[in-house]
Order: sequence, then structure tokens, then C-alpha cells
Amino acid sequence: MDAHADVIVAQGTEAGGHGHSEPLLTLLPQVVDACPATPIVAAGGIADGRGLAAALMMGAQGVLMGSRFYASQESDGHPEAKRRIVAAEGGQTVRSIIFDLSRRNRWPDPYTGRVLRNRHAETWLGREIELEARMEEIAGDYAVARERGDFDIVGVIAGESCTLIHDIPPAGEIVERVVAEAERTIARHQVDLAGSTR
Repeated sequence: MDAHADVIVAQGTEAGGHGHSEPLLTLLPQVVDACPATPIVAAGGIADGRGLAAALMMGAQGVLMGSRFYASQESDGHPEAKRRIVAAEGGQTVRSIIFDLSRRNRWPDPYTGRVLRNRHAETWLGREIELEARMEEIAGDYAVARERGDFDIVGVIAGESCTLIHDIPPAGEIVERVVAEAERTIARHQVDLAGSTR
């Protein structure tokens, strides 16, 4: 607000990539209340119209859906990374510093990165101190894996919303589907609320 931002993104811990530990469900209302004159966009765990409807009901003016658009036809993400996002189920992401250390790119505390779990994550979770001590060696191997598209080693940046992503459509279709589902969800619950007060 002090910098006169045109928009503020409230990103919950559910989001892929870097962030920290507060869930969107509690973070978003705090940001909306603290910034009444600035449009707020919600991010983290949103991949469908239900998420958009929920964010709007909590005061956001829109949503940012990184993982959902990563798994779109226009995204320049690797096809195997997109396939893994679509195949992922609940609980298959992890927030850690492993993939940062593996790229010689440590973020300051308390920021960690959320990625899909893979063999590399399973190897190093709980062994971050050892990984940091061997960072140069591991980073070399990691760079080679990245070149050959080996996603058993390379991290796929994705949020917890991956469990809601089941296809790789065009981006325009994603927008149309999300908006239509949000409109139906809001309309249905307005009727439900009206009926419950009688």
C-alpha cells in the first residue's frame, strides 16, 4: 500500500513456487481488511470456479491460478511436467528448500518452494543440511537432469491445486470454464441461503 500498488496478490501457502506458511483461507481476509482501497487477487490452491467463487466471497476481486495455467496448451512448460501435474493427487506436493539448494539458489527464511514430490525430494527430505554441504556436486547433477527433462530429479513447480487439474486445455477454455462454474456456484448458494432463512 505504501508503494501505491495497483493490485496486491494474497498468496497462501497452498501455492506452487515460493512463499511461506499461512493458508489462503486465513490470509485473504486479513489482506482484504488491511487494504480496503486496493484490489486484492487471491492465489494458492485455486484451479476451478469453486475456488474463484470462494475468493470473491472473501473479498478478492480476482484470482491468480499458476498451476492451472501451467497445465494449458499455451504454456511453454515441458510436456512431461504438465503430464505430472494432471496425474498428481492430493498430498503429492511438498514445500521445501531442496530444489533451491539443488539449483544453488537459496531463498531467505522463511521462504520455501512448493513442487511436486519426486524421487529427488524423497531422497533429500530431512537431509537438507547434507544436501547443502554437497550443493556443488548435486547442483551439477541437477543441471544435467534439467537438460534431459528428467522430472524424477527436476522439480515441477505446482501448488496443491494440482489435485483439481485433470486435463490440458487451451487457456481460453480454462477461463470460460472457471467463470461459468463460479457463476453457477454463486447462484446456487444464493438460492440455498435464501431458502435457509425462511
